[in-house]
Amino acid sequence: MKFYTFDETTYPGIPDYVGPETRLTNKFCDPALAAQTYQEHLDEWLLCEDLGFDGALVNEHHFTYFNINPSSTVLAAALIARTRRMKVGVIGHVLPLRHPVQTAEECAQLDILSGGRFIGGIVRGVPQEYVSFNVDPFTSRERFAESYEILQKGLTEELFDYKGKFYDLKAVSVWPRPLQNPLPIWMPAGSAETIEFAAARRIAIARVWNPTAVFQDAFEYYKEVAKERFGWVAGPEHCIGSRYIHVAETTEQAIAECREAMMYVRRLTTFSRPVQVPAAVPGLQTDRSFDYRKRSRGAEMPPPGTPFEKLRETGFIVCGDPDYVTEWLAHDMQTAGYGHFMGMFRVGNNTHENVMKAKKLFAEHVMPRLRHINATSPTEEMQEPAARHSAAS
Repeated sequence: MKFYTFDETTYPGIPDYVGPETRLTNKFCDPALAAQTYQEHLDEWLLCEDLGFDGALVNEHHFTYFNINPSSTVLAAALIARTRRMKVGVIGHVLPLRHPVQTAEECAQLDILSGGRFIGGIVRGVPQEYVSFNVDPFTSRERFAESYEILQKGLTEELFDYKGKFYDLKAVSVWPRPLQNPLPIWMPAGSAETIEFAAARRIAIARVWNPTAVFQDAFEYYKEVAKERFGWVAGPEHCIGSRYIHVAETTEQAIAECREAMMYVRRLTTFSRPVQVPAAVPGLQTDRSFDYRKRSRGAEMPPPGTPFEKLRETGFIVCGDPDYVTEWLAHDMQTAGYGHFMGMFRVGNNTHENVMKAKKLFAEHVMPRLRHINATSPTEEMQEPAARHSAAS
């Protein structure tokens, strides 16, 4: 098992009286608190290099308190400059809402800056981002596929032209070239279409928050599609599990330290409801997406107001003493079959001190007891260049 730290850069200062019906505009943002939040996250990620984690990954979102990192590139570069050993990744760039050539250039540059330690990541984005960027969400999957094709050409080809539905490019030659060939790419995958997209291109997929059975279903479907449709064998090294996590000396203490921090996030999370409109945005999800979710109950995000006990029971957050966390994750890892774990230690508005302590306890008492699970060799983790599999797409 490989271990990573990964956090949404959540703004911690939304007042208690604010609920999910409130338009969370930037009037609620204190720049000084935002600056403090960035620095605390960087310190928490940097600690992981000393603790023996394999890497740290950052994420981006737009127009939301839930993650005040609108550029994965900026935060990844700051982390790369402060580290020497562990991998640094993004999971990821909102590919359909940015220029794919720029994404290729930034991924290559980050790989060079890191000395070949970079993990690229791509996502489609969430509804509110499409509303505010005024991009038709019904074009999301097409834009994503076309942008990924351009991204891979930029990372692997000397010179190329491209003419598609959304881009018409001439004489593109990305400088610098990345050190890694191929550059590893990870992506979250929650729908049948996205899982199939990733399997066709041998992209490692991630699942976050859902119960163990949902993780297992997604990873098994990915492995099934890879083998039966595209003729290759996917293993644990292609599967990534991610969960909110908090560790303390006792389970009672762990719950006390993170209960309110967890409920801070659940009180406010409104990804499907943009600031501008009061209803969910159609287009990002298809009938096939909903049909796939029906077959594995628990794939949807728990609604605001879900009790903490229910969130802990389903693994939305793994919270307890080192023995509890070790046993829970061991079952999760073995049952779901993933080979990379991303721990989201900065839960909501939890304190910096609690997070630092939790990471130290995890590294000392949990990681060593889980390392052997779904272990893979470096050779097995090599991702073949997407260009070799163009026929699969």
